[in-house]
Amino acid sequence: MQLKRYEAKSISEAMGKIKTDLGSNAIVLSTKRLTGDKGHLIEVLAARDDNYVISDGQDYKKQDSDTATLLSTIKSDVNELRTLFKDFKRERDVNTEITELKETVGALLDVLGIRKNGKAAAPLSKAYYYLVSTGISKRKANALLEELKNCNPAEDLKDFDHILNILENMISQSIATSYRAVENKRISVFVGPTGEGKTTTLAKLAAHYLFKEKLNVGIITMDTYRIGAAEQLKTYARVMDVPMEVASDNKEFTKIVTKLADRDVILVDTPGRSRNDEEHLSQLRDYLKTNHPLETNLVLSMTSSRENMADAATRFNITSYDNIIFTKLDDSRKFGFMYNIIDRVKKPVWYVTDGQGVPEDIQRVNPGELARLIVNNKVSENLSALSN
Repeated sequence: MQLKRYEAKSISEAMGKIKTDLGSNAIVLSTKRLTGDKGHLIEVLAARDDNYVISDGQDYKKQDSDTATLLSTIKSDVNELRTLFKDFKRERDVNTEITELKETVGALLDVLGIRKNGKAAAPLSKAYYYLVSTGISKRKANALLEELKNCNPAEDLKDFDHILNILENMISQSIATSYRAVENKRISVFVGPTGEGKTTTLAKLAAHYLFKEKLNVGIITMDTYRIGAAEQLKTYARVMDVPMEVASDNKEFTKIVTKLADRDVILVDTPGRSRNDEEHLSQLRDYLKTNHPLETNLVLSMTSSRENMADAATRFNITSYDNIIFTKLDDSRKFGFMYNIIDRVKKPVWYVTDGQGVPEDIQRVNPGELARLIVNNKVSENLSALSN
């Protein structure tokens, strides 16, 4: 491997020197600003591996198809690195992304053994691609494979299906750390961004409690923003013959909770607003302040992007939510998104929903069932096996 250090006035100047000396296949390892006698310069550390050159149109040394695909993926990551350098207007953010990308590529190379012996174990590389294809982030996929290699002998990692079974068990154990033995509280509140399915999920649970568990149910809506929101819930309540009240502020909410003292379960719908609306989130937090014990559930739609789900999970922390409910699994093809969120916020998943049917299209799930959903990445063959 050729390793060289460059000093330049700008990234573009440094990249020009790197391309001239090391060619277009060079990889940038680090960047930092220099100050002092030399003025404002940029130091760039770059390298080129002569044994494993990554470039468009080049034939790789007689490797199997899995290894070739792996190198193609690494090439994509490296090209992403180069693209970041083309827009250096937000230097701090770009440098952060570069560091993360470099660490991700490096971790992948180490996990699959490319740096040490030039070969990628086909079943492991296949498992990595598969995890990423389900929506699990590259960083988390790398971490899972690294743990897999550290905790299992090499002879047990030669069969792809067996590797997936081990990964399913690992994911189940990881998810289980987010669960805790807590009795469900009488008042359940549903929060989340607009369009995530809060009202429909509440209606499903109301029907479940009413018809399957034979409980007395009460409904409160705090959604006085959305046109027709209260009417939609009122229709559900009328069909199920359960009382429904509208609360516009904290004082009314507390008064209505007292009024529904004879109810076994009270389900509370809240207005769905943009996760970026900090004023609304603060207001929602204040509305829910009461001496009555609450259980707050964050509702996230599986049709959202990974980034939007992660952002919502972080921003709604202001409500101190206890659980997560994932909705619209029937419209998703990336169940790995669930693992990203669970691993990020360390909250248990209470229910998942997979359709508009009330109350049948909702299932309570445990860590093992969630891990099976994530690894199999299929809704139709798994939800029928979930506990009711």
